[in-house]
Amino acid sequence: MRPWARMAMAGGILAALAACTGPEAELAREQSSQSHYDIGLGALAENNLNKAISEFRTATEENPSNARNFHALGNAYLRNQQVDEAIQALRRAVELDRRLSDAFNDLGAAYMRKQMWDLAIDAFRRALANPQYLNPELAYRNLGNIYLIRGQYEQAAEEFRRLLDLIPQSPEGHFFLGQTLLAQGKLEEAREKVEQAIKLDGTNPAFHLQMGVTLLRLGRRAEARESFRKAVDINPAGPEAQEARRFLRETN
Repeated sequence: MRPWARMAMAGGILAALAACTGPEAELAREQSSQSHYDIGLGALAENNLNKAISEFRTATEENPSNARNFHALGNAYLRNQQVDEAIQALRRAVELDRRLSDAFNDLGAAYMRKQMWDLAIDAFRRALANPQYLNPELAYRNLGNIYLIRGQYEQAAEEFRRLLDLIPQSPEGHFFLGQTLLAQGKLEEAREKVEQAIKLDGTNPAFHLQMGVTLLRLGRRAEARESFRKAVDINPAGPEAQEARRFLRETN
């Protein structure tokens, strides 16, 4: 074979290889990534976390520039209690797309699990910095809980009030604000907020337990015991019932 013929043949082979790694191949990888992402979502809906993680991981490998894939992977890791892996995936998601407020919120939740409070606060603030964030109440709730845990009650109350400004009928917003007011010693205001939470959702034993504690602080012993009994009745096997029984024994 003449040298120029060999060169032509080699050029044809290289062109074919280029075609395999060109736009068509990239499109195929994106489609495969999308398929794995969709399968992962289905597994997540069925609470099959290991399968979801496997599918989302494959999706990130096939399309490593897609922030959504890393967000889904991080969320699945978080739900599976793999917090360090969740943080790694979620940090990559927000590096790829700073507009992913839900990913920032999940990252903050992961930092909360590690008690890395300042990093969590920063993540929640970044979530709220996006004016198009569809679920800002989640970040306000999480910020409020961090400040409540840290004993920064004024800041906690401010965040829970912001949550209620957005969703006035939020039972947990009233509940958490009631907890904060109780910690501040504002007993009657705390009682009113927990009462509002119960009016909105009377099936949550934590609300009745909190009402019992608040009424006990107010010196309304008989009413407090009734609230403790309600907490027990709603879910006798739950942790709130266990705590309520303790209060009932102590106030007998």
